[in-house]
Amino acid sequence: MATKKFDLILFGATGFTGQQTLKHLSKHVPAGFKWAIGGRSAEKLEALLPLCENALTQPSIVLADSSDAKSVDKLVASTNVIIQLAGPYAAYGENFVAAAAKHGTHYLDLTGEISWVKSMIDAHHEAAVASKAKIVSVAGFEALPFDIAALYIAQKLFDETGERAVKVELVNRFTGPPAFKPRDILSGGTMATIKGMLEGGDTSTMSDPAALVSDAKLAQQIRDEHPYDFSARYNADAGAWLAPTVPAPFVNPPIVYRTISTFATSKTSPFASNCEYVEGLSTKSFAPFAIGQRIVAEMLGVTFKTMVASIARNGRLDQIGRVAAKRFFDWIGPASGEGPSEKHLEQSGYTLRMRATSASGASVSARAKANGHPGYKSTAMLVAEAGLLLAGAGADGCKALPRRYGVITPASAFGLACEPAWTRAELTFSE
Repeated sequence: MATKKFDLILFGATGFTGQQTLKHLSKHVPAGFKWAIGGRSAEKLEALLPLCENALTQPSIVLADSSDAKSVDKLVASTNVIIQLAGPYAAYGENFVAAAAKHGTHYLDLTGEISWVKSMIDAHHEAAVASKAKIVSVAGFEALPFDIAALYIAQKLFDETGERAVKVELVNRFTGPPAFKPRDILSGGTMATIKGMLEGGDTSTMSDPAALVSDAKLAQQIRDEHPYDFSARYNADAGAWLAPTVPAPFVNPPIVYRTISTFATSKTSPFASNCEYVEGLSTKSFAPFAIGQRIVAEMLGVTFKTMVASIARNGRLDQIGRVAAKRFFDWIGPASGEGPSEKHLEQSGYTLRMRATSASGASVSARAKANGHPGYKSTAMLVAEAGLLLAGAGADGCKALPRRYGVITPASAFGLACEPAWTRAELTFSE
């Protein structure tokens, strides 16, 4: 990696998730690490420095206006890694991606805007490959743990049986104290990006699990064989009724399918090229008994099916669908910048139950457990550790990262060589 002024810049540290990310980085940056926090206001950034009281190395302050391509280019050119947390990304993100691809700077963000990620692949993937930059979007609770878990369980099946996975299923369950307010479960930043997409973005990706698959033939096969199904269903492994993943069941699958398509070209891929990815949310988090779980699952299923179907239509119905969906997210979600109570921030978490199945019917299972609020604390720890990995300052025991570059997915960028880093982010895998 070329010598630059900084090892890592955290841009957008003043928001709720940004502050949590800053706290985690300050605990784990090694001595001599050159890092900075960036934004538009020096005064607001200086006010964050007390959060770094235990850091072996204090961060510098750098300024840039995310809407000014020249100032962004100068900032990105000065660092080996940029963690970009200032969304919505459709409005403020491309200057950073373009600069990262140009200067060979590794890049991370927390967008949920799949249509925007698709446009970044189209516009900047080849340049990032040429400069050997890893451009990794959706690198928080959505979709890093799901993407890594899908690779983890598929590789486990391949290692134990020599067979590739034709189906990978993940079941998420929220853990911790009961949540009575939407902000105690959902991230305001995620809500803002989804609402921004509904207000004017391309919503076609909301009904397309293969939106990020570059191989046209494989993408069409995925659409034909594995279309979205938001119906409630019972899962025997979890012993629970499953609902579509909240807050948005159309964020993780395109990421995982891009991972599958990336690995499919390798002779040692643990995925069959036509591997199906299925995820769901255990409603045990919301109701203790089966009848209540089913009601919750069916309500969420009908809501998402209706919303996506109406948005997919053309003309006036499309606009009605967008408005209705935006009002739904206004109702269920917190505003950008809001955070959960301290109790939910620290005591909440989630588990992922994984299963991979081969064409012969062989299957393996495993689990992952994460501590901290999914949309805020866990997300912050995950993206911080991902940034340290890209900067070459990952946790002890991490191996070399895969040599994959471009606008890629978390699993493509990090592979399975980084389990100690995810452990430090309080995401642990077990049999």
